[in-house]
Amino acid sequence: MDSGENIEETTTAVDRINQLSDDLLLHILSLMPTEAALVTSALSKRWRYLWKSLDSFSFSTFGNYEWYVSYVDYVLGHSVSPKIKKFQLDSNEPDAYKSDMDRWLSFAIEKKVENLKIQSVSEEEVYALPECLYTCSSLITLVLGFCSFDANVAVAWKSLKSIKLKWMVLSNDHIVNLLSGCPVLETMELSRFKGFSRLEIRSSKLKRLNLIAYNDDELDHSLEIVAPYLQHLEICEILYGFKCRLVDVSSLVNAKLTFEITCIKDIQYLLDEEIDDDEDSCRGYHQGFMILVWDYLQKLSSASKITVGTWFIEVLCMLQFKGVRIPELKCKYLTLELHKKDLMLPSAALGYKIWSKKIISICRDGFQSLCFPTSRMLRLPSPPGYA
Repeated sequence: MDSGENIEETTTAVDRINQLSDDLLLHILSLMPTEAALVTSALSKRWRYLWKSLDSFSFSTFGNYEWYVSYVDYVLGHSVSPKIKKFQLDSNEPDAYKSDMDRWLSFAIEKKVENLKIQSVSEEEVYALPECLYTCSSLITLVLGFCSFDANVAVAWKSLKSIKLKWMVLSNDHIVNLLSGCPVLETMELSRFKGFSRLEIRSSKLKRLNLIAYNDDELDHSLEIVAPYLQHLEICEILYGFKCRLVDVSSLVNAKLTFEITCIKDIQYLLDEEIDDDEDSCRGYHQGFMILVWDYLQKLSSASKITVGTWFIEVLCMLQFKGVRIPELKCKYLTLELHKKDLMLPSAALGYKIWSKKIISICRDGFQSLCFPTSRMLRLPSPPGYA
């Protein structure tokens, strides 16, 4: 293909793009970082002012401080959109940008922002949320990372349906304030969290709870979950020595428990503490988690779909070895989510034996998911070497 044909194809592609409506072009621009969207103003006369009608913004405050403040001020100062659908603000220096970030958020709130994401990137500098945010009634989804709440300011997010909190320290008062101020909240995700000890969800609207890792490697921390209307629960990744107790999850339909607990000696090593070689201490620590797993099976006995991971299966096998009666599960589908390297371990073999149903094997992302439709009974042989 010669250069003439290349130029002709490029011209044709540009013409096709120019035939699109402004609304469609703005939708395309909204999917790009704001800086990239702004650059399109140099394409032609039609594109010169199109970006000013954007209703989605994504800013990352990295680089020269004065230049970036001027850049964001310029973009927002020339915005003509009456409403903001999405506003994302990432900062590596929230202390330096504090007054500017507060001002930019105030602009988004005045424009009735619906989907908001605010993230700091360092535990050293946590962004304190401005007071004007607590009463933003237009919010539908909210994502916060390395931010801090003021427990003395009441939350009033009357339209909020989904919230994700990452790398945040939350007290029991923060949790109560948050849940009471979000009457239509449907989904809550807490990632790398710490601080609170009780999560009481009384709203019949909130159906889904995801707990992803615990951001504290200290021992003897626990959380009680009281959520009688919750339908979907996921607890995953490393919890260190954190005990998550299910007090009331009587409406649960789907539970995914693929978390991992760290041995007490490994935690002591991480904390640079003197490692306790007392076998009774280690035995008591692990005994507590065996009781916890047994209690999970009791509380989840009526769920229709349950997924468990390698650590859960290993503890279950310890209970089996000790002759403890495993509570009967009434679920329709039981999935063992094991890493491929764990498929031939004794725990996997015993997992087959404990729930000896028909297995449907699905490979994905380095994991092997073994799904047991419990309505069909079929005795399967153990893997070779684990008869």
